[in-house]
Amino acid sequence: MLSNNSDFKKLLLVHSRDRRSHLMGQELNNIPSLIIKMESKIKLEKDTIAAATQDLRSLETQNSSIEKEINSITDQISRNKNKQLEVKKNEEYQALEKEITNLLEQQSSKEDLQIEVLVKIDGAKETAEIAKSKITEKVESLEIEKLGLIKRQKELQIETEQLASELEDARSDTEEILLKGYDRTKKVVSRPPYIAPLEEQKCTGCNLRVSNDIVSSVLVDQKLTHCDQCGRIVYCER
Repeated sequence: MLSNNSDFKKLLLVHSRDRRSHLMGQELNNIPSLIIKMESKIKLEKDTIAAATQDLRSLETQNSSIEKEINSITDQISRNKNKQLEVKKNEEYQALEKEITNLLEQQSSKEDLQIEVLVKIDGAKETAEIAKSKITEKVESLEIEKLGLIKRQKELQIETEQLASELEDARSDTEEILLKGYDRTKKVVSRPPYIAPLEEQKCTGCNLRVSNDIVSSVLVDQKLTHCDQCGRIVYCER
């Protein structure tokens, strides 16, 4: 039985390190996209704060503009009242009075508008403060996650290099004929495991029942035997 063969046990070590390398490679390949997603989330949260702040600034700018208009109207009213003290004709006085009345109506309208804007400013300030408080905390949490991913990426890069060396050592210590059979299997099987033990006449790689001939070959032959369902190398652990 090949599974009792010391050379096959060396092949199992190759396979074990190969599987670890595959899993680590998958994790390492996924990290850049995870970092990009994290950065997108961070940007979205920061944009929300910026939008709330921009709304507040727009309202404050609008209020400032209204304030200037009110001041300008007030100045015009004051000038017209001063002119009334100087004019001698009743027609001129009445014309100024009419203009003052129109200006007072404009002033009242602007003051009403300013009150509405000031109410909106109070609401916008509260919204901006709440958003900043909640989102800042969320952004900090996302930044920590991002740093964790970057740290894990660096760790995996080091571990992958180390494992590649260990895998090469294991391969150099394994019989060439077994390695060739193993490498052919890797090309046929889409993903690990490439070697799987039999349990109750089932391949644990695909979980399907193998034929009696395969079981007999595993128990008797001193060569690699493949699952007749998935193509993985199969063996008995006992």
